[in-house]
Amino acid sequence: MQRPAAAPRVEPGALEFDADGVARSPRYGDVYASRDGALGQARHVFLAGNDLPLRWDPARSFTILEAGFGLGVNFLTTWKAWRDAPLRCERLHYLGVERHPLAAADLERAVPPVLAGLLAPLLAQWPEPVGGLHRLDFEHGRVVLTLAFGDAAALLPQLVAGVDAFYLDGFAPERNPQMWSPEVLRAAMRLARPGATLATWCTARSVRDALESAGCVLELHPGFGRKRQMLRGRYAPRWTVRRSAPATPYTGARHALVIGAGLAGALAADALARRGWSVTVVDAAPAPAQHASALPWGVLHPHVSRDDNRSSRLERAGFGVALQALARSAALERGRWRPCGVFELAGDVAREEADRLLHAQGLPATQVDWLDAPEAAARVGTQPCAGGWWHGRGGVVAVAAWCADLLAHPAIRFVGGCEVTALERTSDGWAAREAGGSDRAQHAPVVIVATAREAARLLRLRHLPLQAIGGRISRVSPLPQLRAALAGAGTLVPAGDECLLGATFEVEGEAPLDEARAHAANLARLPRLLAQPPAVQVLGAFAGQRSAARDRQPYAGAVADEAAALAAVARLSGAHLADVPRHAGLHVSAAFGSRGLLLAPLAAELLAAQICGEPWPIERPLAAALDPARYLLRALRRRPA
Repeated sequence: MQRPAAAPRVEPGALEFDADGVARSPRYGDVYASRDGALGQARHVFLAGNDLPLRWDPARSFTILEAGFGLGVNFLTTWKAWRDAPLRCERLHYLGVERHPLAAADLERAVPPVLAGLLAPLLAQWPEPVGGLHRLDFEHGRVVLTLAFGDAAALLPQLVAGVDAFYLDGFAPERNPQMWSPEVLRAAMRLARPGATLATWCTARSVRDALESAGCVLELHPGFGRKRQMLRGRYAPRWTVRRSAPATPYTGARHALVIGAGLAGALAADALARRGWSVTVVDAAPAPAQHASALPWGVLHPHVSRDDNRSSRLERAGFGVALQALARSAALERGRWRPCGVFELAGDVAREEADRLLHAQGLPATQVDWLDAPEAAARVGTQPCAGGWWHGRGGVVAVAAWCADLLAHPAIRFVGGCEVTALERTSDGWAAREAGGSDRAQHAPVVIVATAREAARLLRLRHLPLQAIGGRISRVSPLPQLRAALAGAGTLVPAGDECLLGATFEVEGEAPLDEARAHAANLARLPRLLAQPPAVQVLGAFAGQRSAARDRQPYAGAVADEAAALAAVARLSGAHLADVPRHAGLHVSAAFGSRGLLLAPLAAELLAAQICGEPWPIERPLAAALDPARYLLRALRRRPA
């Protein structure tokens, strides 16, 4: 399995205006757009050059990739054209790759006033200059902007998308040759769907040669303004240049069955419902959000690691998606989300090392900041016993209540008391058979299994290891001075008229703790969190059982066809995840352990993207860490033919 590379470093861009008032980059010594007008160039070169909006099909989604997002004028102009088109695609995806993102204030200075109405919602979601993918939703999810911040040469091979049109708009090749290199253009064209088009103002011979070698057929057309010519093309390779073609938009019946009504299932159902699907959610329990998802309040924040490892990057991506999901469901207004901040005790990390870490990883103080214990006391309300990381955007979530809100979507139907014991492939999808030998079954072309530890049994998979981990939280008397959540050697959460302190970690197969020992273990965490822990009274307990994989990463993706894979051991002994055969229409979202709030929203968006043929919300190596076929692939590589 491919190991994720280090997070891409981002160097924020700078903006200046020349004597004619044209926006330019001092780094590259070049203008951001044509001197004859950025808006006119966007319309003539990029929209008309790709035959847009004529190519938009009202029944399908459409994906555009722009190399060199710059001022965002091309995106805003495309969005405006989508709004104005009498026939527009059902869902517009726009991927913008940018190594030097500008600040929101610079975009506001440079974007033409005619686009101000669309610029405002863009700036409201504009992300910090942190490497990786940042997904922004507009028009109730019908226009989706995915910003890929980092070096195009490093990021493009990690993107998973099927692209219908390319906007190639980097600075001039003599100013920024890397953007126009054969490697970058070949990586971009790897994402092209059959018949994809491209357009650019650049007609340099080296660029034309690189595009033709990547499989493009090119034509010169009249340029915009003082530029005599521009380049148009289409992807039409004369020979096979890639192992597999990118996914196409889903065109089947849009009905899905989600098995499991906990947080993972509710989020997966919501992700599809927002895309126009009808979803049936079934659970053996009579009501949703039972078991671990019945947690009254859970802590939401990403962790910081010394090496910015795979888990940290996944959590950072998941945190952003979770915040969007909470905002979309009005969780703050409904009292399900309290952005009180989270202080994460960092053990033996000192301020000097913390400063170096944050600088090396490019994390701004608005996302995470280092505070020593006295500084943290001003944010938390009481002094922690050590310094650590302040997550100002973190907070606590009423998990069970949020699940209920998600399942209240009008396109989602919940069926309780329905225990599914078997899944059968049918001519038009899947049948989920109920317990007790009944002939009753739920039918759907797409099924998502979100039943935590029961997922492997229901899917009959040998290579989907899952471990049950029990956990108990002590409900204790309130600490009136506590204003934020604490995390580290446990968690301490202010929850109105009580606090939640925990949690125990009771691994399957070990002797379980009785209630008295569980409370004692939780109370022992208090002096490891607070410098002067007060005496508290135990009011009760919350008990739940989580599930986790051996590598502590969730499972999110298409389910492997183990029988077909094991029958083709010789062919798959050196395979990659993309080569593993899968069951069409069968997916899993499970094994979140104690990180369901962080990673279940991301898993839901990843599943929806895979099912619908949309661009993925995270890079390929990070998605590989969640792939439910990862243990099967390891077995295939070890197994003799």
